Amino acid sequence: MAGNKIMEKIEEEARQGAAAITAAAKEKADAEASRILSKARSSAEEIRARSLVDAQEAAGRLTLIAELKSRKDSLASQRAVVEEAFEKAADQLAHLPHEQWEKLILQLIVSSDLEGTETLVVPEKDRPAYEGGFLNKINEALKAQGRKGEIVLSPEKAPFADGILLQGKDCDYDGSFATLLADVRSEEEYRVAGILFGAEVK
Repeated sequence: MAGNKIMEKIEEEARQGAAAITAAAKEKADAEASRILSKARSSAEEIRARSLVDAQEAAGRLTLIAELKSRKDSLASQRAVVEEAFEKAADQLAHLPHEQWEKLILQLIVSSDLEGTETLVVPEKDRPAYEGGFLNKINEALKAQGRKGEIVLSPEKAPFADGILLQGKDCDYDGSFATLLADVRSEEEYRVAGILFGAEVK
């Protein structure tokens, strides 16, 4: 009888011990699960916040890229219009009525720092005009200014389509229309862009 009681007591203590171990294990498991869940929630919140920041930064980059592309396209369009404006100016110079052409050439020569003894090189297509009396008109205008008025026509033809080249003793004067227009463009391009668009083209 006494042996049975001892066995029952041992079994009871074993059951209590097992229950305590089970309870402790469950409590530890619950605590670990709670810690893991809390960490997962925290990580998820960090990921969400980081994703939101990344999305905002990506949207900002896309907006900046779009703005830069729009500006680039706008500037390219403005440059194209300015280019067209100067191309039209070149075309108009190349097709001036004869009277306006003479006036322009005469103005170029008399406003230059010349002695009046230079050699005039002109395009082949313009030679008949000079030989037909325009060269005399130029020399008379120079004499009226107190200069020698002894410019002669070169037998060589100019290496450009329109304008003049004056060859002197010390220096030459390039009065080709292409050079004149290039000089005007370098000085006036930003101003022209300002007139067309209210801003400079860079």
